[in-house]
Amino acid sequence: MPTMSNLRRRKIQARQRKVENEKKRLAKAAKKEHNAKKAG
Repeated sequence: MPTMSNLRRRKIQARQRKVENEKKRLAKAAKKEHNAKKAG
């Protein structure tokens, strides 16, 4: 079996990174909101 082409691997990694970033961003927003409620 040939190794995966660089382009395809990069594409997949970019897609995974987007998903990760999305998750982190949502978690951050939720945390911020939670902290704001606590402080206020």
